[in-house]
Amino acid sequence: MTRFVKVGTGGGETTWHRAMLDLRPGDVLLLEPGFYALPQGKMLADVTIKGLGASPEDTRITSFFQVDDASSRIVFENLCLIPYKDSNTLDIPEGVDSFVIFRNCVLRGTGNKTTTLAISGKATVELIATKILNGTVSFFKTADFRLEMADSVIDYVSEEFGTLSLEGHGTAIINNSKITGTLNTFDYCNVELDIHNSYVGNLNMGGKTWLNMYKGQTGQDNSYSLYARGDCWLNIMDSVFPTSFCLADRARVLLHGSDVYSLQLKDDSQITVTNTLVRASANFEDRTKGDANRVTFYGNGDYQYFFYMIGKSRFKGRNLTFKPNGAPMLVGDEAKLAANALYSNEQPLEVECANKNNVSILGIKWTLIKK
Repeated sequence: MTRFVKVGTGGGETTWHRAMLDLRPGDVLLLEPGFYALPQGKMLADVTIKGLGASPEDTRITSFFQVDDASSRIVFENLCLIPYKDSNTLDIPEGVDSFVIFRNCVLRGTGNKTTTLAISGKATVELIATKILNGTVSFFKTADFRLEMADSVIDYVSEEFGTLSLEGHGTAIINNSKITGTLNTFDYCNVELDIHNSYVGNLNMGGKTWLNMYKGQTGQDNSYSLYARGDCWLNIMDSVFPTSFCLADRARVLLHGSDVYSLQLKDDSQITVTNTLVRASANFEDRTKGDANRVTFYGNGDYQYFFYMIGKSRFKGRNLTFKPNGAPMLVGDEAKLAANALYSNEQPLEVECANKNNVSILGIKWTLIKK
């Protein structure tokens, strides 16, 4: 049976410590604005804790929590959660099968390797209109998870730790949200990742990651916007990548209607790209394959070649536009290019190549430069 327990300092109200001692599954704690501390932490099972202030910062809890094995649902609402010393704010250990919901909350991290939300069990985690500041979220190798993040922020940038780390097996759905640092998936994971109308500092993906991205934006402060390796499959539309877009191993990508600073492919990776701008360079190495339709390739002076192919790479294209701005194209080794172009702002286009038979460009004039 649900009990509504009002916690405060007024007449007839329960004190914070008494409420924690008497906490039962099914309880709804209603906290008046104030500062609450519980240094010893608390195991939670099937409870709701809600702040009654005008904003989350009006009701602050300094403590740490762990989800009990028997818990099926925990809700935090309109609260500011602050970890006690270097503890994780919330742990979902192995053996747990539970829903955990944060609604209109602020979670303040420690700014170090301590994880704000640490998930090792089976869990559905919902972040709704919630901010995680100076802290990280980690789904570990044993996790079987579903993350739903809407209208929320994870604000933490580190060269050592991922802002949002996804291991194990699960699904992450990110809508109308912002992740300022790195979103990581790992070599031994199996993850479906959906990012819609959201900002991510950069994406570092491995293992079996299945990414759907629509109207995404990455940051400009990293050497790469996206790095995908392993057996990743990516489907990306109407997104912006202001630094390098890198593929390795057996990564496969469908890229449509997007804006990319540079494309870099190596190993056995493949890309199919349509209606996209490549602003600095496109590099194809090893045994990579590219297929392009209605793509514009620019040169901006940052790279020696605006289009670069070596190894046994293959590229075919239709309705392409080349704007090299003084930079030549390279088709070296056993690489082969077959394309037709609509326009080049330099006539003729200069192509550096050891074997003219490996290059076919129709629709524009081009000239061979011997290596």
